[in-house]
Amino acid sequence: MPRRLSQSLSACLALGLTACATDQAKMTRPPPPQLVQDAIGTPSPPLPVSAPLPGLQPATTIARIPEPIGGLTLQRALSLALVGNPALAPYSIEIRAAEARTLQADRPPNPEMDVLGEDIAGTGPAKRALGGSQATLALAQVVELGAKRAKRVRLARWGETLAAWDYETRRLDVFVGTKRAFTDVLAAQRRLKLAEATLRLERQLANAVAERARAGQVSPLEESRAQVLLSGGQVARDKAERELQVTRSRLAAFWGGTQPRFQEALGDLGDVAPVQPLPALQRMAADNPDIARWAAEMNQREARVALEKAKNIPDPRIVVGARRYGYGVGETAFIAGFSIPLTVYSINEGNLRDAQLQVARGQAQQQQVTQQVAAAIAQTHERLTSAYDTVRALRRSTLPAAETTFNGISTGYREGKFSFLEVLDAQRALLDARAQLIDAEAAYQGASADAERLTGQSSRNEPGRGGAGKGAAP
Repeated sequence: MPRRLSQSLSACLALGLTACATDQAKMTRPPPPQLVQDAIGTPSPPLPVSAPLPGLQPATTIARIPEPIGGLTLQRALSLALVGNPALAPYSIEIRAAEARTLQADRPPNPEMDVLGEDIAGTGPAKRALGGSQATLALAQVVELGAKRAKRVRLARWGETLAAWDYETRRLDVFVGTKRAFTDVLAAQRRLKLAEATLRLERQLANAVAERARAGQVSPLEESRAQVLLSGGQVARDKAERELQVTRSRLAAFWGGTQPRFQEALGDLGDVAPVQPLPALQRMAADNPDIARWAAEMNQREARVALEKAKNIPDPRIVVGARRYGYGVGETAFIAGFSIPLTVYSINEGNLRDAQLQVARGQAQQQQVTQQVAAAIAQTHERLTSAYDTVRALRRSTLPAAETTFNGISTGYREGKFSFLEVLDAQRALLDARAQLIDAEAAYQGASADAERLTGQSSRNEPGRGGAGKGAAP
């Protein structure tokens, strides 16, 4: 190929690539919510997979983590769940898929090579040998105008950011779900201890009734009723133990475990603190990923509008090459030209209109999500406040009064001052108060976890873990 032809073809290719050039700004990854950062120590990258993805292999599995043994703290459970939760793997892979889409968006159109032979054969006067033919070699390149390539990349970059937001949102869901499951285990442990304490009380009461029945002080019927009560206590204790096993398995599922091996969840269910004021919680809602992601969502939709507008600009097709004349002439000539689509009809009107309407739809959705989060925060604040007030009332008055009454009536029953029914009523009141306290503390912890999901921050009004008091032992 002559030197001039080679230079012309190279110039055509360079012109096409230069016109399509774009920058390679990296995606801005959203920061993890503060709660997640506190749980894992430092911001972490997307969930690691067991092996790289050469050629985008579909088989990817998350790394297995050893099952915890011994005592399990909330911090340890959160760390395990944020590393080993199976639901995080698809979101991590989606980030890598979004990066692959950005890589493809940054590719310019491929050049085209045309080879054409003319006057190869004919009839009559035009009939000639192969040596009288013409051969043309040309290189064509579509030149993208309107910064289409840069706008494609910008759109794909925002897709990466949204994929990262979805990952952080899912991690916060795992965080809150793990915390609620951990709270359920703590409550189940407390209920089991309460059932065991109740069984001890009923056994003591049955022994006391049996002694009085042998002394002829009470009817044998009361002894039978005490035995029935004792049997019911044993059934309640067994049920509480089974419920504990269920909650343990539910917690282990958050880090991919199937057979929990930890012996006990270490924590204080009664660690409550005053609730943040509602305006403070509403201000903190800006850290809610469901709201924060919409900035990237709207930027992506605006980027699509810009790209669809750019597609209305026709892209010229530049052609350069050389023509070789065959036998009898033996000369070479250069050819050059370009073509451009004629926009007789709107070439992208429908897609542009759709992109603009998606922006308007996104604004409405963003407003809807903001209102939903605000309403959920108000409802959660009411639940938190109600649970906190209930815990304080039970601890300050209800539970101490029930304990004092039961102790007094139990002592008086042994002295013959009270009847068996009065003992049962006092015991039932005491057990109900203790069960209500466990339920109220569990409700507070559950509402606190919901508030943290809505705000991305702690809902407690005090720093640290020192609450307003400790839960009473069963």
